[in-house]
Amino acid sequence: MSLHLGNDFIITTKQIICILTLKKPKNEKYNLFAEKLLPGQDLDRKRKIGSGPFRSVVLCEKGTIYFSPINTPTLIKRVK
Repeated sequence: MSLHLGNDFIITTKQIICILTLKKPKNEKYNLFAEKLLPGQDLDRKRKIGSGPFRSVVLCEKGTIYFSPINTPTLIKRVK
């Protein structure tokens, strides 16, 4: 089965480890928060779907991280 993450980007559900919600801190942009979220990760493994604002993070096998503009509850419904 596949999951649409936004902007015509699709991944297989088999590779998903977890889906997390990004909350926007006051007076800070989504993009800056997303960069600070997982600072120890390789930049090559961070994939931004669209230009933001990002609402969720999808962690996948092999350490790949996708920042999606779609809300977490919507992504979870799509997986089911």
